[in-house]
Amino acid sequence: MSTLTSRRTRTMRVQTGLPMLILVAVVGPLLVWWGGYEAAHAAGLAGTPGTVKVASCRTVPQPKGSYIGCTGVFRSTDGTVTDPAALVSSPLRVAPGSTLDVDRTGAGDYGRISLQRAVGWFALLLFGLSMACMSPAGLLDRRGSARAANRFGFAVLTLFVGAAVFGVMALVLSFTML
Repeated sequence: MSTLTSRRTRTMRVQTGLPMLILVAVVGPLLVWWGGYEAAHAAGLAGTPGTVKVASCRTVPQPKGSYIGCTGVFRSTDGTVTDPAALVSSPLRVAPGSTLDVDRTGAGDYGRISLQRAVGWFALLLFGLSMACMSPAGLLDRRGSARAANRFGFAVLTLFVGAAVFGVMALVLSFTML
């Protein structure tokens, strides 16, 4: 009777654990890609970095709230790209004539280059990396290699702590810097 119960329990674990393992194995790398892409743009490492000389700022309404959009002239750092009608979102209204450090993506969209944005996206990257490391730990634990699973578990815990630290840093920077 006890072997029947243990088989049922094991079957239930496999039925619930395997889909979760697959979900984590897919979502983790997607978060790593998205966080890395956005962090690189927020730090000015990807795209075309440059400045926008602000001509005016206005509130742009959207279906869910609104944002402050500043228009002006974009000039790339190397001087090869200019755009006279650049639109950049800003957390606050910026005085006309001031400059904003921005990064231009290939589609002509602009994002502000700032430490707080880069740190926030890096926190997401670390969280995705910790999720991506969970799937090998789960597979190793399934096969009975407890020592290797513990090592992966420690790596996952370290990445979670790193993601939490960078998340708190992003939160603190969002209140102290603009």
